[in-house]
Amino acid sequence: MGYFGAASEFDERVAQRFKLGRTDMRCLELLARRGPMTAGQLADESGLSTGAVTFVLDRLEEAGMVKRRRDTDDRRRVWVELVPAAQKKLLRAQEPIVAEMRDVAQRFKAEELAIVRDFMREAKEVFQRQISGGPACPKRPPRGP
Repeated sequence: MGYFGAASEFDERVAQRFKLGRTDMRCLELLARRGPMTAGQLADESGLSTGAVTFVLDRLEEAGMVKRRRDTDDRRRVWVELVPAAQKKLLRAQEPIVAEMRDVAQRFKAEELAIVRDFMREAKEVFQRQISGGPACPKRPPRGP
C-alpha cells in the first residue's frame, strides 16, 4: 500500500504543478497513452459521464493541454488530442522519476525484474477485474524457487 500511496502523492504533486485536478490528469494520461480519442471514448475509459468529460476538456483546452476537433464524417463526434507542447510538459514532469527508477532497476538482475514485471502485470489485472466486476482469477500454483 505504501507504493500506491507514494505514487498517488507524486501524481497529486504533478497535477498541482500544472494547476489541474487529478481527474484532469487522469484524462491527460489516457490521451498520452492511447492517443487521440473521441470525447465519448474518453468518458468510457475514464469512467466519467459525458457531461463531466466536457467540463474536463474545457479546463484542459483552456490550459493549452488538449485540442478538440470535429470528426469530418460525423459532425456530432468530437476528437480530442494532446497538443505537442503538453506531451513534452508531461514527459518533463515524469523525467526525474523515470531516471531514478531506471537506476533502481539496474540494481536487479534481468530474471528478478521479470518476476516483478509478471507480478505487476497480474496485480494490474486484479485491479481491472475489480473495476469491471469480472470474475476472480483462478488460483495458480506458486512459482518455483
